[in-house]
Amino acid sequence: MRESASPLAAARPEMGERQPVDWESESLLCRWLATVLGTELDDASLERYRNGEAAPFFDYLRDAHGMTHEVARLDEALSRLVMLRAPRLELAADFTELFLVDARSGAPPYASLYAGGEGGFHGEAAERMEARLSEAGYAVRREVAEPADHLAVMLDYLATRLQMLAEAEGPAREEMRQDVGAFLKHELCSWLPLLVSRSAAVKTVSDFYPALLALADAYCHRLSHSPP
Repeated sequence: MRESASPLAAARPEMGERQPVDWESESLLCRWLATVLGTELDDASLERYRNGEAAPFFDYLRDAHGMTHEVARLDEALSRLVMLRAPRLELAADFTELFLVDARSGAPPYASLYAGGEGGFHGEAAERMEARLSEAGYAVRREVAEPADHLAVMLDYLATRLQMLAEAEGPAREEMRQDVGAFLKHELCSWLPLLVSRSAAVKTVSDFYPALLALADAYCHRLSHSPP
């Protein structure tokens, strides 16, 4: 997917009078989730989070989607990082334990693994996602080195579609909205609860990533039921 600037530096959703759905803000949120779930946090990013620079996202999730519990859990996980001796290293270990080990002991974030309960790597979900990316004129960046059905890739693609929805007008807007709704329902909401459940069974030092996955799951389900 296309490389973008840090969402924390650029994305601060305005909290004034709200339309039923602010698709541009939703795009920023998806891009943020894709960024945090796609790579380990470095020292600078972790420091920004600990200094509260994720607050605009948290406020928007509470105000626009009513996600009080999910936001509180993630916020609590962030606040508890100060109790760790080496927060970045501990989070990196959690990232590895959850996302980079095999499916028997971790919670790899690939849609194909959860298809029909007996999925495998590079399954039909990956093929469908590859087709979507190709049709839209995108490809997974070479340096990412992940299958197309990695959660971060799928959220980044969704962010791009939401931005296009924000800019669309007339019949094209309704067509795009239906496409986004179908993608959320069939390609994300269908397996994210299984990923969240599996992540809860993995022993991690911090609750940061399990809480983030639970938030992403709840967010996608709420977004799939958003009004036009």
